[in-house]
Amino acid sequence: MAAAALGQIWARKLLPASWLLCGPRRYASSNFKAADLQLEMTQEPHQKPDPSKPLVFGKIFTDHMLVVEWKEEKGWGQPRIQPFQNLMLHPACSGLHYSMQAWPQPPSPSLCISSPLLCLLLSLFFPGRASSVSPLSTEARPAPWRSRSWSITLLSARNYGPTVLVQQEAKKRGCEQVLWLYGPDHQLTEVGTMNIFIYWTHEDGVLELVTPPLDGVILPGVVRQSLLDLARTWGEFRVAERKITMKELSRALEERRGREVFGSGTACQVCPVHQILYQGKHLHIPTMENGPELILRFLKELKAIQYGAGAHDWMLPV
Repeated sequence: MAAAALGQIWARKLLPASWLLCGPRRYASSNFKAADLQLEMTQEPHQKPDPSKPLVFGKIFTDHMLVVEWKEEKGWGQPRIQPFQNLMLHPACSGLHYSMQAWPQPPSPSLCISSPLLCLLLSLFFPGRASSVSPLSTEARPAPWRSRSWSITLLSARNYGPTVLVQQEAKKRGCEQVLWLYGPDHQLTEVGTMNIFIYWTHEDGVLELVTPPLDGVILPGVVRQSLLDLARTWGEFRVAERKITMKELSRALEERRGREVFGSGTACQVCPVHQILYQGKHLHIPTMENGPELILRFLKELKAIQYGAGAHDWMLPV
């Protein structure tokens, strides 16, 4: 998870260490300290990536990872930095057989569904986004299987199952992602697994950043909330959370009121969208022609917070 997201949660909730346990808060845990850290350096360091070439997300990792065990009886164990390696799972692990995997969204003190006997705090480090961005083309598709009865505050692996086939179909039509539409009026919900934002001049003539509301259909993403908070802090344009339809977006593009469309998520942070395939027509979005000014500003601000370039309310001294 991005450091900005962690800082935001800690600064707002000031949660105790039990927040990290993935189990009910009633289980006490011992704290672990940097002074107790064990260090095991790798004997087979990987070749460093070529800085002149783009870094592929999720493909390049550091040589080491931080691991801390937690047990119900003893709480946190001794933290250790060890060589990067695979994790071990029992062959009968239910997550492999039935996709019984769950994690809170956004992270909360407790999943409130089970009492794990053993957890691992695992920190993997990999390069994040640079100052340049690559735009996506998307296919807008109604999602009749989407329902408000789905658990949006608790993600499971099965939430993603129905999207796989549709994603493959979109790729055959030259689109990297799917823009999911909801309801008979084709409301915008998410792009891929990201929250979606539109930066435009609204019909009333006001410059606006708008994203769908948290009405039980979309994920309450931490990066989504981070962008909303940053934009409201700037106070330079209207920030809104409301339903947006494809009809509204299409009309805005026809009238040249659209500026930028982008998705937000923990993995990508901010990802521009430059084209939408909708009902057989390609809708061009001038995201890249406009800089993309707002996207790059968000990325720069998030990176500054993550790397501690300046003081910020989301940052917590450790």
